[in-house]
Amino acid sequence: MNSSTAQTSDRSVAPSDRLAICGATDVGAERANNQDTFVIADLQSGDLSNPCSRKEIPLSRHGILLLVCDGMGGAAAGDVAARIAAEAIKQQLVGAGPAVATCPDESLKSAVWGANGAVFAEAKAHPETRGMGTTCTAAIVLPDRLFIAQVGDSRAYLLRGGSLHLLTRDQTMADQLIESGVLRPEDVGTFAYRHVLSQALGTRSTIEPITSEVHLRRGDRILLCSDGLHGPVSAPEIARILGAAADINAVAHGLIQAALAAGGPDNVTVVVADCE
Repeated sequence: MNSSTAQTSDRSVAPSDRLAICGATDVGAERANNQDTFVIADLQSGDLSNPCSRKEIPLSRHGILLLVCDGMGGAAAGDVAARIAAEAIKQQLVGAGPAVATCPDESLKSAVWGANGAVFAEAKAHPETRGMGTTCTAAIVLPDRLFIAQVGDSRAYLLRGGSLHLLTRDQTMADQLIESGVLRPEDVGTFAYRHVLSQALGTRSTIEPITSEVHLRRGDRILLCSDGLHGPVSAPEIARILGAAADINAVAHGLIQAALAAGGPDNVTVVVADCE
């Protein structure tokens, strides 16, 4: 099964009226601290934050926020960056109220820009955290659409009808060199700087989130994850686990276990959501 860009313009299937969600995170086998974080939030009430067991949320017109951040920096700075970014995005979107559903793309980009400013200001105010940053993949789920904003290399996938679609594009030095023809895709595994990000929240005053939009159908399964999953675990294996069980608790923790079985070289975080 191949990962590909989703072709999801067919709106003939009725939209979802509820979302079943679950998140999970693990420090991995080689790291001392977990610098990943995730958020799942009802944008009408602000309820939920890090549910690690299955929850069911009615899909209101305000939408649901799904978010994964993978922090980086010395000591606990990466953890600080990820938490600041996640909280800033949640607060801004909850505070925006009905405007999010009216202009979800712009609302999401604005929230990510605000998070970048918050992390950058924190690093400037505290020299010991200078250089910290975080990836961010944030999604707003509405009854019929999914809006994504990405900075860095945390990913979003869609499983539909047994096929896995990659909805984001890694913002790394390796991907830039592949696009320019300097690096061959088959050489990425041995490229010394393959994990170097071309942009991350908080590392400079301006960033440009990459956004995308997908029309959703009932039965779609959404995955957001840090590179602790998609680095050591292949796309076919991710697809197999996503499609292997109806219970998203089992799916979320199965993905974590797959990363650990592959060596667990990094913190690993997943958010799984079913359109019901």
